[in-house]
Amino acid sequence: MATGIDPSVLGRIHRLDARDVWKHEALQFTPWLEEHIDELNEAIGLEIELSGREEGVGPFAVDLYGREVQTGHPAIIENQLENTDHSHLGQLLTYAAGLKAGVVVWIAPRFRDEHLEALNWLNEISSEDVNFFAVEIEVLEIRGQYAPNFRLVAQPNAWQKSRSAMRGGGATHATERMLAYQTYFASLLQALRQNAPHITTASKTQPQSWFQFSSGVSGVHFGWSFTRGNRFRVELNIDTGNGERNKALFDSLKAQQQGIEEEIGSPLLWEWVEGRRYASVFTNWDHQASIANSAEELDAVRQWAVPTMMKFVGAFRPRLKALRLA
Repeated sequence: MATGIDPSVLGRIHRLDARDVWKHEALQFTPWLEEHIDELNEAIGLEIELSGREEGVGPFAVDLYGREVQTGHPAIIENQLENTDHSHLGQLLTYAAGLKAGVVVWIAPRFRDEHLEALNWLNEISSEDVNFFAVEIEVLEIRGQYAPNFRLVAQPNAWQKSRSAMRGGGATHATERMLAYQTYFASLLQALRQNAPHITTASKTQPQSWFQFSSGVSGVHFGWSFTRGNRFRVELNIDTGNGERNKALFDSLKAQQQGIEEEIGSPLLWEWVEGRRYASVFTNWDHQASIANSAEELDAVRQWAVPTMMKFVGAFRPRLKALRLA
């Protein structure tokens, strides 16, 4: 029987200003955040893969930019080490427009009420393809140990946006079927994170027939998907944007095919088509599967999909890391 934690070992939290740790936003905080993007991703419930920093938009430059893994939409991050101001709000909107961003993140120690109101309003009026996040950064100290703390203070209501798009019937029209996909993948993701809490920082799903998350290598993603012919698969997708790099990664992994398949416990399908930019490695559920299946049938898929994904990650992620470091 668990005895719990002895209250006498608890320490007192001290909150430090970000400026106590990072004296310069561009020279210290932005490079640190680039190396610790997973901590921000955990706070916002998405996975942003960074491409670099100081991307030019006219005479200005956004601090960090990249793509959100699930949707592939451009993502930008604007940092401050002082309380928010109108100037940075204007820059944020300029960067978002110039780079056609779908994920827009503003980080500061404190947000003024009028700026939070502006971001909430932007989330209300924009489509489900454009989302604004406000994140407060502070540093916590307990008994001489220090840790950053990201606090999400403004975010879109993804479910409300999806339903609004469905009612509006626009170009990004979300159907009830799409919302069913979103709900189902949310249940898969919840089960995955319960069994393996650190497997992904993603906690949000989209109204689409697939879900994917980062492998740790930019452009290489683990995923679940409903495919044509009423099949459901667990997969590793390779799409770095460079055909030669995709082929090199695919060939390096295929050279380890026997060991990978032994770890996963079943043969896999290794798919590379000459002239096509991307590659994939996957395994299919043994039976037909559609989001229109009964709850019992979809639960059976779930019981297979979650442990199979854990095996995929266990087999592929260390090998991908070794390739990245080689």
